[in-house]
Amino acid sequence: MNPQTLSRKRFLQGTAAAGGGLAMGGPLSALAARTAEGKPRERDPGYGPIAPTPAKDTGIVHLALPAGFKYRVIARQGDPSIAYTDAGPTTVPLPGIFDGTGSFSGHDNGHTVLVLNHENRQRPGELPVIVPAGDRYDPNPFYNAGNTRLIVGRNRRVREITHVLGGTTTNCAGGETPWNSWVTCEEIFTPAGPVPNNSVGGTGTVLKHGYCFEVDSTSGRPSEAVAIKGAGAFSHEAVAYLDGILYETEDRRDNAGFYRYLPTPRPQRFGDLARSSGPLQAMRRVGMPNYDADTAAMGATFTVDWVTIPDPDPPTDTVRVQAQAQGAIAFNRLEGCWVGDGRIFFDVTNGGPAGLGQLWEYDPKTSKLRLVYVSTDGGALEAPDNVVYVPRTGDIFLQEDGPDAQFVRGVTQEGGIYDFAMTILNDSEFCGGCFSADGRTFFLSQQGGRSIPLTDSDRINREGAVMYAIWGPFGKGDPADDDLPLDAKKD
Repeated sequence: MNPQTLSRKRFLQGTAAAGGGLAMGGPLSALAARTAEGKPRERDPGYGPIAPTPAKDTGIVHLALPAGFKYRVIARQGDPSIAYTDAGPTTVPLPGIFDGTGSFSGHDNGHTVLVLNHENRQRPGELPVIVPAGDRYDPNPFYNAGNTRLIVGRNRRVREITHVLGGTTTNCAGGETPWNSWVTCEEIFTPAGPVPNNSVGGTGTVLKHGYCFEVDSTSGRPSEAVAIKGAGAFSHEAVAYLDGILYETEDRRDNAGFYRYLPTPRPQRFGDLARSSGPLQAMRRVGMPNYDADTAAMGATFTVDWVTIPDPDPPTDTVRVQAQAQGAIAFNRLEGCWVGDGRIFFDVTNGGPAGLGQLWEYDPKTSKLRLVYVSTDGGALEAPDNVVYVPRTGDIFLQEDGPDAQFVRGVTQEGGIYDFAMTILNDSEFCGGCFSADGRTFFLSQQGGRSIPLTDSDRINREGAVMYAIWGPFGKGDPADDDLPLDAKKD
């Protein structure tokens, strides 16, 4: 473990669980704990110190949050979910390995629709995403990842879960579109051919993987999985759609590219992206080809342009090789990507001279790329993964995937950083952060471990995939947002 990383046990010293709740024996902020182990960067005050906080309904302490924020667990792996099969609908366990998630207005009594990625990697014990054979992307059952759709009531409780995209692999992050669809991304490129040697079930051949797919959030029935081939075949992580352009990150070390796809005709509805065509381009620094993004100093701003990838859908994983051959910027493991205030924010998990992470901002109107934040201290930020724009403040929430305890870190657009949340019960990575349409509820997941038997309820509680609804004064000074009563007629 990195010596600068906060020990969860040390954080909990001075606190004691009582009756399933928590006795606060001198709440300890993450900043104070980090200070005891080293000298962190100067912090933004954010929402104030975080402290272990019991969940609504159960009193179990899953998270540390600032004062005034509340949360409840709204979904876990193994919960009942509806899968549509060739024989009809059936109730099956909700798959685990949660990851990127999109949030959409349900246009019905304030409901929120969430489209959730499942990052299955074809390993023993994974619960598959189940859809009819005709809707799968790859017919070989070896590929068991995909998406489920959750309807969340106004009372922040899940009403329905359905399986809506299948036959894909390693669905990591993605991005929302203005026409209420979710673009889900395959994190692993695999060529077409025989089933890989490490297969768990499945025989014969498989299709090429490493694509983006679109999921219709407005329908509870499965979307046919059609690859958006114009957007390229590579190790996708996340996308962000803005003004007719789909921006894309690549989850590879050292020489990953930041891309954009210019679809024609301009998409307007679900399915248009898969039917479109157009160039795939990689970002390049003007006047400095093959710029190493790890060398940038915090606050660095420079002009960029774009180079066109000759073959965006190659038989082998060579998109980044084509990008580098034309002088594209080399990033060190790009991850999350989100639109905010007409700009694109994206992070680099191993970016910077210390390899601890970076947050970048791209302004399409000026063609400027700016390094908003770079970590030189694991106590401030380590291994950021998913990204989301906070609509009520303009801050960015980075969700960590590092060792030991995980954090959600808030970053201001001026480069200030603060802690918003920390894991307590379950130390798997934070992921899937997204906000309700009114910006008052933050949906956040922990990915959970793999191969956890559904019969082991204790392990599921401590290590399994879990989703939270968090609410409070996200406007930094807003009054507390009270919970709504459990009443099916008023949810």
